[in-house]
Amino acid sequence: MADPATKTTGFSSEDSKQDWLQSSVELEKAAASHATESETDDAQMAREVEEFEDRPQRNEAAEEEYLVQEAYEVAVKVLSTHDEPELQALTFRTFFLGLGFSAFGAVLAQIYYFKPQTLGVSSLFLLILSYWFGNLMALLPSKGIWRFVNPGPFNLKEHVAIIIMSSTAATSATAIQVISVQDLYYNNTLNPGLAIFTLIGSQLLGYGYAGLLQDLLVRPTKCFWPSTISTANLFQALHYDNQMTSKRVRLFWTVFLVMFVWEIIPQWIFPLLTGVTIFCLANNHSPVFRNIFGGASNNEGMGLLAWCFDWNLIGSGCLFSPLWLQINQDIGIFLTYILMASVYYGNLWRAKDFPFMSQAIFAADGSQYNQTALLTNGKFDPVKYEQLGPAFFSATNALYFMTSNLSLGATFTHVFFWNWRDIKPFLKTFNPWNMEEFVVHDAHYEKMKVYKAIPRWWYFVLLAGAYAIAQSTNYEGQSGLPWWALTILLLISLTLSLLFAILAATIGFSEFTTSANGFYQMIVSYLVPGNPIANMYGALYGQHPQGQCIAMLQDLKLGQYTKLPPRVTFTMQIFGTVVGAVLNYVMMVSIINANRAALLSISGTRLWSGQNAQSFNTNGISWGGLGPQMFGAQGVYHMVPICLAIGVFLPLPFIAAWYIWPKAGFENFSTPIILQYSCVLSVGVNTQVNAGMVIGIFSQWWVRTRYPRWFTKYNYIVAAALDGGTQVISFILNFAVFGASGTPHPFPEWWGNDLNLSADRCLAPAN
Repeated sequence: MADPATKTTGFSSEDSKQDWLQSSVELEKAAASHATESETDDAQMAREVEEFEDRPQRNEAAEEEYLVQEAYEVAVKVLSTHDEPELQALTFRTFFLGLGFSAFGAVLAQIYYFKPQTLGVSSLFLLILSYWFGNLMALLPSKGIWRFVNPGPFNLKEHVAIIIMSSTAATSATAIQVISVQDLYYNNTLNPGLAIFTLIGSQLLGYGYAGLLQDLLVRPTKCFWPSTISTANLFQALHYDNQMTSKRVRLFWTVFLVMFVWEIIPQWIFPLLTGVTIFCLANNHSPVFRNIFGGASNNEGMGLLAWCFDWNLIGSGCLFSPLWLQINQDIGIFLTYILMASVYYGNLWRAKDFPFMSQAIFAADGSQYNQTALLTNGKFDPVKYEQLGPAFFSATNALYFMTSNLSLGATFTHVFFWNWRDIKPFLKTFNPWNMEEFVVHDAHYEKMKVYKAIPRWWYFVLLAGAYAIAQSTNYEGQSGLPWWALTILLLISLTLSLLFAILAATIGFSEFTTSANGFYQMIVSYLVPGNPIANMYGALYGQHPQGQCIAMLQDLKLGQYTKLPPRVTFTMQIFGTVVGAVLNYVMMVSIINANRAALLSISGTRLWSGQNAQSFNTNGISWGGLGPQMFGAQGVYHMVPICLAIGVFLPLPFIAAWYIWPKAGFENFSTPIILQYSCVLSVGVNTQVNAGMVIGIFSQWWVRTRYPRWFTKYNYIVAAALDGGTQVISFILNFAVFGASGTPHPFPEWWGNDLNLSADRCLAPAN
């Protein structure tokens, strides 16, 4: 019987360092068809690409060369290992465009945070814009003094460095939520230096984590980070393929333009296409039909059997996520339909007294809980609580907290059982002065050996500095979070970063980075009860470094795929963090000072809304102020924390079944993923779920197995084109017609755009 540690969720695992070398031989052979060790000049690369594009259709035996048997093989069968070490990455053009797009992204992200419609700044959008601007700058004169401005053709390494820097900056950091809530609701305005260092310190903690984990989670082929494949493939297509004759590039721009035009229809002209459900079209007066079959509006319903034609909602995850990840997600979604309907219509936790889907907190009579009346001097007041009475969640929201904790507990057992042999040699060779002791053979990493690695002690210094910044800003910011509680949270965050990053690296599952807030708020509610501000700081220093760690590891892998020197990746991340922190803060202060009344009002205005700050404050009060009352031994939701312990044991049935029937495939089932998705439809828009399921199975099973050559050449470039065209037009529509820059301009009302009904014609959810 095989050792259990030689299995992972759908992938093989090695027994020793030597096995890493042996198991990579075939992958190295596969990569050889895309690049050779000796070919580095442009003419040789062009011949390689031409041969790859014009290769005639092979017989069935030859098709095996392209067939992706194990998910991680896409790293060498889809991506070229070609490198040109002489290309300059750090040029004037890199810093000029990097700083420009970092500033653009950071400002835009902060504006979006305070808008009624919250959007993110897409890295694909920045990738395409920077490609156009980089090539425009390459048209400038390149002789004499102009050589400094234009050193030659815009190259791959400049482009990747720009995107790593700008995408790092183009977010509204979690610390902004804490700072803005303190300003708006607690009359505590942090001074600029303290606020900016809080932003920087909370992010650098995650970078320190990433540096300690990169040997395990970046270098090996098995850790292939699925979400980076389509991005790396697009970089290589744009810079390595012949722009006039390459089928991949022509396909990219064709699909890009089609999506650019098409997305105007579902997003603006014909919004019914965002969620077509025949049940609601037949009966738009039934709350049961709305709850079960609706889902085109936020918090409307579960979207059972609905279909979506809006790629902005579907996204390319179904095209690049490995098959078994999607199957586990689909199992969880099927459980969602059963569990959410059972909890609500079974009237568990007085479910029918509250909305079917909501993230608000309610009083016993069904009205929203008066949270601000609960506090005295910013802290829980038991006398006022007696007057207000107990608080309640919607039943589906409480179920989501439970399944998230079940999933979190299951992650410990699952990862340590199936991945222990991967983790063990890393821990044994954890020498802070020598990263090379953990030897990994990978076709892409072998090419990276020509560049200077980042000494691990750099990350230790970075982590120590970030810890000092966190403790000092935490104290000076009057967070109420003791130093020992912050230290405990950071240790938990580092541990969970390892576990969740393994899942993100091997199967592309990174949803824990967005769902971890509730877990950390629950922990802080027990460490520091009755203090909402301390609770928000606890969520900041727990969840944010964890998310930043995974983002940094992903960038390091993208750098490995595109052969960007590691020290350049590190530099771009730090620059992006500093630029983003400063501009995030400047824009936040400007917007709050000019629109304080609108941000504090429940409805906001058509231009500005404090909904994100309000939601973060609500969570802080509910967990920080009411945690023991709601989740304690006598609380209505006392099972929520207990689910953490229960979850630890839930992978055991699959493990036992694998021992009994080792060839039956039980190692492919991931309990953490199934549980995480078993109440995933309790929030947001849900009509895209069914379309994503079908497209994912079609791409990752039918196309991958029946047409492996087409899959390896085009699947990931199509994914990038679908997202790219969608995100560029979405950005334009947001400013042109959706009101981000001023007055909104809705499309004239007609049957497919009935402004009085929800997009899918279901009964509108109750307010």
